[in-house]
Amino acid sequence: MNINDFRKNIFLNSQYCTYYIDKGCTVLAGVMRSFGYKYAVKLPDEKIEQVNIVYRKFTTLINCIMGVEILLYIYLFVFPYYLKLLQMPFFVMGLILCAIPLVMLYLTYIAVNYLYENFLVRYIGTFQRVKFQPNIYNIEPKAYENYRKTPKKSVYVLAIMMMVFLYFAFMPMLIDNLVSTGKYKSALKNANIYTKFIPIFPDVYAQRAYAKFKLGQYDDAVKDYNLANSYSMSNVFDLDILGVKTYYLPFDEMIKGFDSAIAKHDKKIEKQFLMAEKANYLMKNKKYRQALPLYDELINTYKKCEDIAFAPEEAYYGRGRAKALTGDAHGADVDNAIAKKMCTECEYNFDTNLVNKP
Repeated sequence: MNINDFRKNIFLNSQYCTYYIDKGCTVLAGVMRSFGYKYAVKLPDEKIEQVNIVYRKFTTLINCIMGVEILLYIYLFVFPYYLKLLQMPFFVMGLILCAIPLVMLYLTYIAVNYLYENFLVRYIGTFQRVKFQPNIYNIEPKAYENYRKTPKKSVYVLAIMMMVFLYFAFMPMLIDNLVSTGKYKSALKNANIYTKFIPIFPDVYAQRAYAKFKLGQYDDAVKDYNLANSYSMSNVFDLDILGVKTYYLPFDEMIKGFDSAIAKHDKKIEKQFLMAEKANYLMKNKKYRQALPLYDELINTYKKCEDIAFAPEEAYYGRGRAKALTGDAHGADVDNAIAKKMCTECEYNFDTNLVNKP
């Protein structure tokens, strides 16, 4: 196939191929391009030109209707019921997501095509419905030349669609970069825009939650972490939620939260990590005597050379501070010396390590 025939094949499959000549008879394309309308004569150019104008209006109409239908289906059905759809059997979910829009689009095609047929009957006359099967040998040279010379609006439409696609494809990475560089207000602003259009992407909710946490919007951060859990169908952000709550929940309620989280985990290493966080939380709230037995248990685990998920130097430092503030100066000096030996450049505090950048 030469390049000219290749271009003609593209033309045949485009909306610009609206008619062809078959044995001296004009066959017009239908809105549903699988079939066309055959007239017993070759239609004059002026009639074909007018038909083409109306045909383009009808194809524009159907494209607009289909676009609106798809957007309404996504925003009024798919997004609001997304979590319920995920809980359905895969076959049922696939049937709902595919069958409903296909039926809507098919009915739209039938309705618009019916209106177009009425126009043809009124403007030209009755026709014979046939399959629309143009080939490179029966297309009109004039129609093909007009196609080659006419600016392709579809190129601009595709360019706009590509820009929109790239925006939504790369925006999560931009938000991640803004969070990584500490530009939390910009990250929050962009995440708010993104979730208005794509409200089911868990990573963006997690990034927005972290940005809100850094900006001191703790209650809203917890809500976003819960959304991230829901849309990822997991509990991966439970520890982040627990960590954010340490900044605003009442003390007694927070202790219950720690105890519940510790009891929930089966693995000893996970329990120890939460115990270390609970001990730091107690220190931050000046509950030094309550923190001491937790630090003792953590350090004993470390001494046994068991697997651990906490920093032992932080445990020694925390126990040293607890001892110093409860009157055990000698014990405090010993633990502080061990912590300093383990990490000479470390600067310690009792802020939570539960909240991590997604």
